[in-house]
Formats: sequence, C-alpha cells, structure tokens
Amino acid sequence: LLVYYLEKSKTLVGGCEAPGLADIQLSGLGIMSKHCIIEISNNDVYLTPFDQARTFVNGNVVTSSVLLSHGDRILWGNNHFFRIHCPMTRSSSACTTPDQPPADYNFAQQELMMTELKNDPIQETMAQLEKQHQEDKEGALARQRSMYERQLQILKSQLTPQQRQQLNWELLDNRLPPIVEGGNADPRYKQWAEQRDELFRQSLAKLKEELMKANCLAREANHLAEEMNKETAFHVTLQIPASNLTPNRKRGSFVSEPAIKVTQIGRPYQVWCVDKLENRIVDMRDMYIDRKEKSLPMRDETTPSPHDPFYETQETHNLIGVANVFMESLFYDVKLHYAIPIISQQGEVAGRLLVELQRITDFVFDNSEGSSETSSSEGSAGLTQTFEILDEIDGPSLGSSMTCRLKIIEATGLPSSLANFVFCQYTFWSNNDLVVVPPDINPDQPQVKGPNYAIKFNHQKDYTIRISEEFMEHASEGSLAIEVWGHRVHGKDRQTWEMDNLTAKSRSLMDRWSELVRKIEVWVQIQELNDQGEYVPVELAPKNDVPTGGVFQLRQGQSRRIRVTVKPVQRSGTLPLICESISAIVLGCITPRSKLQKGLDSYQDEDLNRLREKWSDALMKRREYLDDQLQKIINKKNKTEHDKEREASLLDQWVCLTEERNAVLVPAPASGIPGAPDEWIPSPGMEAHIPVIFLDLNADDMSTSVILEGPQASGANSILMKEHGTKFYTLPIVRFFDDEVSAIASWDSSIHDSAHLNRMTLSNERVYLILKTVVRLSHPASMEIVLRKRMCINVYKKQSLTTTLKRKLSGRDMLSECGVCYELVSNIPKASEDPEDRESLALMAASCTDSNTFDGESYMLKYTKGVAAVESILTLDRLRQEVAIKEALSAAGKTPRKASSSVASAPAMLRSMDRASKSESSDDDLRVSSSLHSPLTYNPRLHAPTSADKRLSLNTNGFYGNDTAFLAMLME
Repeated sequence: LLVYYLEKSKTLVGGCEAPGLADIQLSGLGIMSKHCIIEISNNDVYLTPFDQARTFVNGNVVTSSVLLSHGDRILWGNNHFFRIHCPMTRSSSACTTPDQPPADYNFAQQELMMTELKNDPIQETMAQLEKQHQEDKEGALARQRSMYERQLQILKSQLTPQQRQQLNWELLDNRLPPIVEGGNADPRYKQWAEQRDELFRQSLAKLKEELMKANCLAREANHLAEEMNKETAFHVTLQIPASNLTPNRKRGSFVSEPAIKVTQIGRPYQVWCVDKLENRIVDMRDMYIDRKEKSLPMRDETTPSPHDPFYETQETHNLIGVANVFMESLFYDVKLHYAIPIISQQGEVAGRLLVELQRITDFVFDNSEGSSETSSSEGSAGLTQTFEILDEIDGPSLGSSMTCRLKIIEATGLPSSLANFVFCQYTFWSNNDLVVVPPDINPDQPQVKGPNYAIKFNHQKDYTIRISEEFMEHASEGSLAIEVWGHRVHGKDRQTWEMDNLTAKSRSLMDRWSELVRKIEVWVQIQELNDQGEYVPVELAPKNDVPTGGVFQLRQGQSRRIRVTVKPVQRSGTLPLICESISAIVLGCITPRSKLQKGLDSYQDEDLNRLREKWSDALMKRREYLDDQLQKIINKKNKTEHDKEREASLLDQWVCLTEERNAVLVPAPASGIPGAPDEWIPSPGMEAHIPVIFLDLNADDMSTSVILEGPQASGANSILMKEHGTKFYTLPIVRFFDDEVSAIASWDSSIHDSAHLNRMTLSNERVYLILKTVVRLSHPASMEIVLRKRMCINVYKKQSLTTTLKRKLSGRDMLSECGVCYELVSNIPKASEDPEDRESLALMAASCTDSNTFDGESYMLKYTKGVAAVESILTLDRLRQEVAIKEALSAAGKTPRKASSSVASAPAMLRSMDRASKSESSDDDLRVSSSLHSPLTYNPRLHAPTSADKRLSLNTNGFYGNDTAFLAMLME
C-alpha cells in the first residue's frame, strides 16, 4: 500500500522533473511540475491547485482552494486517484455508507464519470430522445387507426348500395384496433409495449455509459497526442454497426454506437471502435512514460513507425456497407436479378451489389437439417451438377427441402477511397461458416477506375435448405446480409482524397433521384369499324408541326373505339412501380386551332413546379441551419482545431447546398433530376417532351397521408393548356387485357355535340382532344394517378386515291398509335431534408456539446431522425425487389403466384398477428447496438496494475487508528 504522510504544514504535489522540489512526486499525463499544495491549518486540510492543474475532489473539478474532509477522493492528472485520511476533521458528505461499496479505484473513477455525466448536455439530449420516443409511439397508434379507417372508406366506396345495407358498419368500426387509453388495451399489446419501452430505456442508459467512456478515452488520447506533438486528434462520433443495417435486427433500441474518428494532418481520417482505442491508449501511455523516463524527445522526427499507436500506417479493411437480399423470391417461380443498394454505416447508399437468387429444385422431403452447401464457386472443382429451372412447382411444406443458387456478380458505384481490394462476406441462413468472396481480377486486363467502375466477383454457390417455421419467417421478414469491405489507400494526399469525396457527393445527387423516379408511357390507339365488321386501328400521320406525335385520320360517321396502353419504361429509374389496372378513360376538351398557330401537346409543369417548391423549401431550411452553425463558429474567439475542421466542413456543405439549389432551377441535361432536358430520341408517334407527375409520398415508407383516388388522385389537377373549363365524358370500357395494362373503351363522338367531330376538318385547321386515363397503382402505394394525352385528329369523308397510292409507294409501315412519356416522382430525397451532412452531424451528436440548435432540437435528435433513413432504404428496397420479381414473372408469361406453406401452425399464426399489431410502431428506427469489429483481444495490461501508473491497493480495513493525516493511493 502506497501511503504519503502529510507531516508538514504545507505539502507540494508535482512532477518528478526536478528531483527534490515536490514533496509528493508523481509522473504521468496531466501532472505539472507544480501541481497543487496541501495545507494543514487547525486540524483542517486545504487543497489549492495551481493554474491549469487538472484536479478533482469527489468527481468535481477544483480550480481554487477547497477544504478537504475525511474520506474525500482526489484525482490529480489523468490517472492518479487518492483518498485522504484525516480522522480529526468531519467526514465527507460524499463518503460511502456501510451499505455502499468501499471507495476504491473503480468507485472513484465511476464517481468522476457520473459527475461529468450529470453536468453534461447529454442528459438533456437523452431526455429529448425519451420524449420523442413517447410522442412517436402515440403518433404511430393514431396513424394505424387512421390507416384502417381509410381502408374501410375505400371498401365502402367499392360496394353497391345493396351491399352497404347488408353490412353492419358499426360492428366493423368497433373492431378497429383501439388507441391505447387507460386499461382497455389488449394485455398482449400492453406487455409488448412495456417490453419495448424497457428495452428503449436500457439502450439509452447503455448509450450514455458508452458515450461517456468514449469521450473520456478520446480526451486522454488527445492529451497524449498533444504532449507528444503527434498532430493527431481523436473525436467521438456515431456509426451504425453492420448488425443494424439489416432487417434481421432487434427492434426498440438505439440504432448507432459510439466510434472514434482519428484525424492526422495531411492524411485521410480513420474510424476506430472504442475497444480499439482503449487498447491503443495503453500503448500510448507506455510510449509516453518510456520517453519521459529516458529523457527522449517527445516528437519522433524519423519515419513513422508501422506500429504507431496514434495512427494506422498500414492499409486496413474498412466496412463499405451491407447489401440485403430479401429471400422471399425463393417462393416464386422466378430468378431475382437485382442491383442491391449497399447501405453504409451512416445510413446512406454507398454503391450497389448485383446479385442473382433463384430456386433450382422442387420442394422434396428429406431427413437433412438446416441448410448445406451443395456446390462451390464457379471455376472450382466439383461443380458438375446442373439443374433445370422449373415452371410449375408445388408450395413448400414444413419438413421439405429445396436447393437455391446464389450469385454475386459485381459491385458498382463504390467510394473511390475504399474501392481497393474489395471483397464480400456473408453467412447463409443456418450455415455458420463465414463465406468470403474475393474479387475476380484479370491480370491481363488493366483496371481503369472511373465513375462507372465495376468490381467483378462472379461468385456462385448452391445451398440446400430445410423448410421450417423459422426459415419461412426469416424469408418473409429477414434478409441475407452481404457485407462489402474495402481497403483505404493512404497513398493519396488529403487534397486528392477530399476531391474524390466531393465528386462522390455530387454523383450521389443523381443516385438519390434515380431511386425516386420511374418513367411510364401512355400509348393511345383509335380504332374504327371496317367493312368486315371488325375494329381496326386508324392511321396516324406524322406531322412536323403537330407535337402530339401525329394526326389520327378518322372517317366521318364511323363507330369508334379507343385503346389505351400503360407500361413502365425499363431502366428509367428504380422507383418500385406496378400499374395494376386502368380504372377509367375520360375524353373531352375539343379545341380547334389554326395550322398557323403553335401546336399543342401533353406537357404541363404544374407538378414540376410543386416538386421544385417543396425541394427549395427543404434546402432553404438547411441553409438557415448552416448559416446559424457557421455564425456560431465565427463568433468564437479561441477556436480549437476541432472548431476549424467543423468550420471547413460546414463551408463545404454550404457550397454543395448552393450547387444543389442551382440544380433545382436549372438542372443539367441528362442529370437524372426531374425536369432536366433528356438527351433521347423519341420513337415514332412519341411526344418529345416529358411531363412530371409528383406523387408526394411519405419518404419513410412510401405511404399516403390521404386517399389518393378520384378527385384526390395524383395528377388530377395537372391541367393542360386550354383544358380549364371544358367538358369531359367518361367512356364505357368494353375490354381489359390480361397480359398488359391495357383497356378498350367505346367512343361515340356524338356525345360531345361538337361540329368539329361531325364534319370534315378544314384544310387549314387542327382539332385537338385530351384523353385522361385513370391508372390504379399497387406500388409504390395503393393509389390512382391521372395521365393526360393530347391527340390531334383529322376527319375526312373518303381518302383520296392519291393519298392511298402515296402511302403504298413509300413502303413505310403505317403508324397507328401515339404516346407520351411521363416521369413519376415519389418524393424529394430524404437526404435533402437533413440539416447537415450525416457524418459531421454524428460527430456533433456524440460530442455532447452545445446540444441544442437554433430550432430547439439537439444534434442527437437530428441525427436520430437522419439515421431513420436505414429503415426507409430497407422498406423501399423490399418493394423494389417485389416489383423486380413481378416484372420477371410477367416477362416470362407466368402469373405472380407465390408458393405458400401448405401447413399453417398456430404459433406461426400467432406470430403473424403479433407482427400485424406491431407493424406501425414508431421506434423502428431505433435498434440494438452491437459491436461491428472483431472480439477484443485480452490485454493483461488493461487489467493488471503497472509500475508506470503506480496504482496500489487501498487498505479498507481501517487499521490506521492514529491521528496522522495521510494519502492512500487507490488501485485500479
């Protein structure tokens, strides 16, 4: 036991640089040559620290003289804890009681952390998170009831008056899930809600502890780096562990975990886990003490050592992100071929991974368990068995097995700083073996990296899976998580690395919009009754002065029909779009126009202006936020290095914001931004301009706030020129088509009572009509959209012989339909609504300083809302994969029939009911944190006292019974 007796009236505590100067000599980080004076006066003990001497008493910082009491805990520097023994004075109010643990080293350290925690802004931040959690939970219940009420209204509108009278609507209304009030809720729901709340509280408590630990470690590492002139800074940030980037995670707790951002002048930053920094700090202390004892210069001017504990000089692996393959496609008779988004640890898309997943054998009964690998990668020995893709198969039964094939083809759009030595790894279902997928590199082919650079894998494996309840649930709700890793190259200087980062950010604007848009074509064909009594398409004559795609040649007095076909355009965006049917065909707005006047088409900018206005409002809010943050830093008198880095980051974001605002008003050609001039050559009969339909859906789950049907349908108010105030008539639909979204309506032109349709068209005249097609969508949301197509017609009595001969001699195929291409936009990018860059926001959220912004929200709350994008990305990608499956089925001429289990067990049904009741929970954006990195290697230096730290045992038996005051050093 190391004991210092306080025999003098004044005792000087300081460093050991000048031997004999200090009465109590200490060494280590934070110890000054003259640290403090302990003075005894009339049996009272006073402690007076010198300026800038790090001193704490009972966890509280001390800057002036303070009276000590018996049992007080004292911290000098960073690691030297003492307990004062002075029986003649009164005992400290902070002294431990008999029921409390003894005041040893761990108690003193925990006391210091808890005191810092009480005085830290993180307390207010956590209170805001708890309040927001409660508000979101209550709002989710209200939204769930509102959703059921909307569904009931839709059902009511589809019923006939007789069916409405037969149903007891009061009974249906009473069966709506109640909003939890008082004690009327279902006991199962109460239990589930209490468990979720308890899990959330535990996760917040754990987050507090982890953030405090990380901040303490970062503070000590920064002190050591400053003492040794390492030009390295350590900052606490937040990142999402790989386990929380998949739907296979637990629900209810916080999604992120603390991490350490390491920056060194002239080099790219690194991100360490907290455990790694804890190990490195031991090496930093040893290096510091070794140089102190040997009187070596603190700054090493030689070449940096590969074992430098302050910075990784060797190339290391970094997690680029996680790609999720939803395995529900195994229950369909189709192959999933899809480019999956790679979700980074900041909740952003960091590239795409092209994979294929398909079932290659029927469901058969066997005695095997789990899943097993049946073939190896392409090119390896043993791949001799081939399988035929079956068209018609029976549904899976519990206990049967199937064989599926997984292919990982290539990765594209990866960050250039990490796109080196890229590899993938995954674990397939119940196979515990980790499968590592190396890249397929051809040494004879040079690798030229660019924006469209792709990393080939060409990996293929077959797995046999036994069908069980657990697998059925996993395939329906979970995913196959494929981690993508890469090397960070340190050969680039910081400026080149930052330029690559800015280029990636500018390219990400196109990528963000490509996920929210999809083009859809509307083709119109007019049919007339011929001499054989059949309806045949009329001719569409192309005219340069007619922008509708051509002029329909109609014979006077003929019976007519109109066929409308709607189809999404392939490779025009990744918005999950499925057109279910055509609900109505409406025709009207007969507009005569002289040939000398400018022709009319189907273009309107009503929705585009609405989209740009909403986008501009979001960017304006972001600009106000950035201006406020920049003003705070500018007004600071003494800026730290961290403040300077943040100022530079905010300026970069301000520049990117300006570029994005310019893109709102004047988008570059072929940039993929809605309203941008498209460099395309329209097919014959297609209009040249592409109008926009803005759906304005919820960015999180593609839901609608109101029923978008009838007068509320998207595009209903997107009127064309000359349309306002004109009459329209709904045409009776006489036929639907099964193989495509198409319908034929009967058109009696006499209902319009227009002379322009009954008489022959004058030679100097054009007659325009507007056709409105109401299309029902099943994806991205159940809703209706109104697509307008303006047509130009020419009514003639009998075609002249000259015109007939001209057409036959020209040898051209007769056009029979005209069309227009629409660009559907679901919403503005969620990233445009974020107040600042996710990475810098994570740093501010974890630093726990200046917790509130100008709008009253803490950085942590803003960050939490931002990382909720992970849930949005997963939800939308599940929709996209469902659409990809249905499109593949339609292309193969198969009905989208899902193979379902023939055995329904009661537990599975109960789980399904529970999931239905939980589906609208608002705290799905909060997840359980788990370590991303490999398990921490045991380091005995972390657990055993060292001579350098001089931490000795504290005797708590109280055998010092004399009246002499002394200090006892506390042990770790």
